[in-house]
Amino acid sequence: MEIIVTRSRIVGTLPHYAYRALVPADKVAAERRALTGTIVGPKHVGRFPCVRLAPLLAPDRYFTMAHAARAALASRIAALGRRIETLIIQTSFPEMTAAFTPIVFHVDADPGDAFSWIDIEDLTAAFDRIEPRFANLTAFDLGLRPDDGRRAA
Repeated sequence: MEIIVTRSRIVGTLPHYAYRALVPADKVAAERRALTGTIVGPKHVGRFPCVRLAPLLAPDRYFTMAHAARAALASRIAALGRRIETLIIQTSFPEMTAAFTPIVFHVDADPGDAFSWIDIEDLTAAFDRIEPRFANLTAFDLGLRPDDGRRAA
């Protein structure tokens, strides 16, 4: 599965950046895309439709559960999605040192906007398979190795 990893400068607040790991919508099956919805990728990447990691990870049963039953599972899916996103971002951008990727991250230098493409194992409906390893999850567990399969752009 291809994922785009981005670092975007927040205008007017140097050196603050937003980091994201997104899956291009055209790489996600139409049925899953209809369940998860799409967002627009960062401007410097091309503004193409993308899918966030957490909804992609959700097990199929999540989308058919009653609203009240989904709430407890939703927080676990979101936490796993943030953990995976952080591991992916740290592989591409080593300056990201936070345990979980924050909304805004202060960088000591001003490295500029950047993005890279990475290849990773398929994360579609992977929650049940990956969540038991949450506490000890590493980038290696996701099929990521430093400089392996990345294509800077």
